[in-house]
Amino acid sequence: MKFYGRETELALLQDLTQRSEQFSQFTAILGRRRVGKTELVRQHLQNRGLYFFVEKRPSNALLSEFSATLKSQMTAPEFTNWKDFFVFLFMETQRRPRVIVFDEFQNFLAVDPSVYSILQGVWDEWHKQSRIHLIAIGSVVGLMKKVFQDAKEPLYGRITREMGVGPLPIETVYRLAADLGFRSSEDILTLYGVFGGMPRYYEIIESLGLGGRPIRRILHRTLFTPFAPFRNEMRDVILSEFGGSAHTYLAIIEAIAAGKTRTSEIAGPAGLPATSLSKYLRELSDLFDLIEREVPVTERSWRTKKSRYKIRDPFITFWMRFIYRQLSLYESGNFSYFLNHLKTYLSEFMGFAFENVTRELLLKLNRQDRAPFCFHRIGRWWDRQSEIDLVAINNETGQTLFVECKWTSGPVGTGVLHALEERAQKLHASQPYYLIASRSGFTKALENHRDPHCYLWDLNDMAAFLTEP
Repeated sequence: MKFYGRETELALLQDLTQRSEQFSQFTAILGRRRVGKTELVRQHLQNRGLYFFVEKRPSNALLSEFSATLKSQMTAPEFTNWKDFFVFLFMETQRRPRVIVFDEFQNFLAVDPSVYSILQGVWDEWHKQSRIHLIAIGSVVGLMKKVFQDAKEPLYGRITREMGVGPLPIETVYRLAADLGFRSSEDILTLYGVFGGMPRYYEIIESLGLGGRPIRRILHRTLFTPFAPFRNEMRDVILSEFGGSAHTYLAIIEAIAAGKTRTSEIAGPAGLPATSLSKYLRELSDLFDLIEREVPVTERSWRTKKSRYKIRDPFITFWMRFIYRQLSLYESGNFSYFLNHLKTYLSEFMGFAFENVTRELLLKLNRQDRAPFCFHRIGRWWDRQSEIDLVAINNETGQTLFVECKWTSGPVGTGVLHALEERAQKLHASQPYYLIASRSGFTKALENHRDPHCYLWDLNDMAAFLTEP
């Protein structure tokens, strides 16, 4: 699959590499697994730099592997300690500028934590007389931040640039999916709803010849066959990071995926007292970047106790909600059970995921100054009696957009609009606007509703927004 997006990131890397020819640069690239960090750097390198993958293995064995990598590309000795290895790299860049990459840089914590102190000493001594662009890639975001942002850590203050790499935006995924042969707006938005903006998933879909095929067929081949490529996805993405506490973290994620989003609701299924839960929630959020705390859009997050938790990655949500909860059936190879229920699973899941799709589209339009008005905040709203899917607010003008998202099989009627207007009254907006996004269009009565502050989006409208330059 060709490389999509990341123009801003590539331009920044190119600029930093050019600067490193005069002043050494140390860049940290952070992002979740499968988001495309390594491929981004490979696109930048174009086989011009040195790349090292930091695997969790004995220190001497890893150093020996790195020595062999160097010998394959230049005249280099066999290194017996990490200081000599790093000094050699910096000395080499005095003769010729180089980009040097360490992937999964946080794994040095498991290999040999003293590497960070050694690298700090070498950087401090050599970087002013070298021409090096040192890039550290890491997928455990919290550990990477600790390595570089904790004042107690040796590499604190050494990086010259930090780059966060997030999922591809919805408009890029739409273009990618169209290039893979998908023509139906519903299919493309469903793909995004399930797989999000993680490039790796789309690469596998293409490699299996599933471009343009029905969503059911894609999920069948990638999840519900004996050697399906996504069968062990949760083990690869999550279990390897959690160690001996995996069952506790997974119980928390499963509870959130099942709709138990408040602390009091999560504690029971996780088998933890509510007072002990905060540690795990904090680590899942700050260390592993797998969940996030959500508050009503009208609240100040650092003050309110009206918080819920949600899983960041849509595919992890799908996997936890529909597979992990019935893992014995899945591991026994009873795939027919899941395939028989797949239509129901997808419909239920997309009812939730369609909110994320609509939110991403509104954010795109807002960046382009094409939203109904410029908004400063967007998110869900709720109180004890009711909820609104999305609310977008302009802090200065009081303009407020209330959004209802309907992934239903039938057209949406005026009753949905009236119910939205009624719930919106609780926020006392001075200038209310309304938007209804619908999978299956609208009744004639709603289409004939004349209100310049009411917007109706069907899937074709959303596709048009996404494909416009």
